[in-house]
Amino acid sequence: MATYNGEPYIHEQLQSILWQDYENFRLLIHDDGSSDNTVEEIRKFEKEYPEKVKFIDDGISFRDPKRNFEHLLKMTDADFVFLSDQDDIWLPSKVSLMVNKLEELENRYGKNTPILVFSDYALINEFAYPIKSSLQEIWHVDPRKISLNLLLTVNAVSGCITSFNRALIRLAVPFPKEVIMHDWWLALVSSAAGNITFLPVVTTLYRQHASNAVGVKGDGILKNIAWFVSAPSSAVSRFKQSGLRCISQVKALQRTIEDGPGSDMVRQKIIDDWIKYRTGPVLERFKYFREFQGDPVRVREFGRFFLW
Repeated sequence: MATYNGEPYIHEQLQSILWQDYENFRLLIHDDGSSDNTVEEIRKFEKEYPEKVKFIDDGISFRDPKRNFEHLLKMTDADFVFLSDQDDIWLPSKVSLMVNKLEELENRYGKNTPILVFSDYALINEFAYPIKSSLQEIWHVDPRKISLNLLLTVNAVSGCITSFNRALIRLAVPFPKEVIMHDWWLALVSSAAGNITFLPVVTTLYRQHASNAVGVKGDGILKNIAWFVSAPSSAVSRFKQSGLRCISQVKALQRTIEDGPGSDMVRQKIIDDWIKYRTGPVLERFKYFREFQGDPVRVREFGRFFLW
């Protein structure tokens, strides 16, 4: 768990993790320089559950959730790892269901294959009142169809609903400097060099509130049009910059899996074609449009085509 100024919700989240029906786990927590009472709340739980909760008090501050999670991943020696936000609620069987699925997949593909499992989740507001009931309702994407083709462009798998094996950590960590967000990178590496599997069970109540470091920002066409019309010059500039960052991230992925375990010619070609689609001459890029236009907001993909 990576924390930063999470005082309003962290007690409820910590309690939901400690109430899991799977008992063989350890919770590592690293704080990123909180100025509220987040650390004090963590210490209470560490004192009450010393065999379960470990607070890493090393004085290091990143002010960046990506680097905070990377820091934690470098410290763990667990066979299976879960990422936890500080403000969600885990349902009681989350860990047991996802560990069972990871064990099944490792038996099928081998322990040296990078494997990531992601579950369904429901969206709640700051008062834990339900807003939306599933990943598909939130993002308008069938989670069973989330593949490398889509993930190269869209961060469609939130870290708070993932679990993964040690083989993925070995390949994905340390993060290249081009990585945009930790959960996106882990999903990309597992889909490009191993296995990524959807578990169709809601395991997490994902809390959306004004202070989210990362959250569900809205996906509709009207929101995208309003964002552009309100400040077109700034919107175009930021959109182009996001494209350059995304292309750099995919090139880092290409380098990472080149000689890694599980990479194959088919997935390497998908990545090669995506880079051609994003960087080649316009007429040449048209032939790749159907393959990579999986964004549910189609107008946004047209924007990428012409501005990235």
